[in-house]
Amino acid sequence: MTTRRAFLKTSAGLLVASGANLAPSDLLGTASAAVPAKAKGQLAADGFFPQGRKMVFAGYSGDPARDLAKGFTVAGPVYGDQTPYLKRCFENRWPVIAHVGPKITFKDDSPDKYKLEPASLQQSVQKQVQELAAHKEIVWWGVHPEELRTWRRSEMDYLKIVCETIRKADPLARPIFHYNPNHRDAKGLAPIAEQVDILAKGCYVNSAGKKRDRAWVRWSVEQEVEALRVAGRPNAIPLVMPELCKNPEPEEECEIRAWVRHDVYLGLASGAKGVLIWSLFKRPAVKRTWQLWYDAYCECAQELNGPQGLAQVFLFGKKQTTLQVRQVQGSDGARVKLGGTMEPNTTSEQERAQREVKLPSWTAAEFESPDGRWLFLVNSANAPAAFAVNGLPQGAALTNAFNGHAVKTDGRSVRLDLAAYEVVGLRLKK
Repeated sequence: MTTRRAFLKTSAGLLVASGANLAPSDLLGTASAAVPAKAKGQLAADGFFPQGRKMVFAGYSGDPARDLAKGFTVAGPVYGDQTPYLKRCFENRWPVIAHVGPKITFKDDSPDKYKLEPASLQQSVQKQVQELAAHKEIVWWGVHPEELRTWRRSEMDYLKIVCETIRKADPLARPIFHYNPNHRDAKGLAPIAEQVDILAKGCYVNSAGKKRDRAWVRWSVEQEVEALRVAGRPNAIPLVMPELCKNPEPEEECEIRAWVRHDVYLGLASGAKGVLIWSLFKRPAVKRTWQLWYDAYCECAQELNGPQGLAQVFLFGKKQTTLQVRQVQGSDGARVKLGGTMEPNTTSEQERAQREVKLPSWTAAEFESPDGRWLFLVNSANAPAAFAVNGLPQGAALTNAFNGHAVKTDGRSVRLDLAAYEVVGLRLKK
């Protein structure tokens, strides 16, 4: 006998080094989560990772013409009726992420009158994908609604059917993305990771109450990395999803640029393979400081995707541990509180539970690429810190990875002084 499950319907890796002495249980998944099925040379130059060489740097509900001119590479998804938005992207040949899924909301009470049979769901999704599949501007598919609950069988069945139907209906086999709430951990992400190709959870640091615990970004990406490992998805990739949604206190405006750079680069150094910001819409809650946040994100986008080409380092650089990074000033670890009431209806009781985890206050990531060796160092502490980098190759030329300026060394070592939340990038060329 075939069991028919009901659905509710409404109308409406990088290698990371740290100075903290942590047990394996303190940190999850420090290895890279995604190794593309094809080598870099076989990936399309004009395609987007994991199917191409470009990194996706996007934001929800933006202005594609404005954003793509500022270093963003893809127009992010939008909520509501996406038809006019997608049409504009298609007409201008702008890369875009498209939502797929019926107008459905899962209710806690599950009344029998709201039923959607699997066959109807398959037909609905197949129709959506077939109507859009010919548009090569679509980079990824995003499963809607977001924040599906992994402890509800009906919602996981829904996700499985939607993902399977997309794959059958899309001749270009584009990756599938799904957004997960901020406090979801690796255990909660694993069932999602089994189905999707692009795994992400919110890293809305300020909104989630982690403003002064920004190492939480590393914890967040590591949950994605670990979930993909547990799910056996070596070719799926994690994203970092920072925020642009809320004004800080007026006296904190001067910190916005440092926050943005910290969150983006810590996410990438921790294993993320793309950036998706929530959101670029000028909502009232961020009206006063929107431009400050946006300009800082554009700066990162241009460093990653402009002449510096740093995205290629994070996507394809070979992990290395030849350089010895040692903290010589500042605290090397912190206890970060996990859990909280943000997105309460879509996180489990365990995920919302208040608890602490020991995290490093700094992160170093080293890569080797055809054009040199790279070291990125991120200070997540709320105070300045200093580091000694030893083991530089004899006679190596050391430059700032972000601006190309020469960096003075002491023979085979260099001292780096970082302000709170500062990011330093070094490039070594013989």
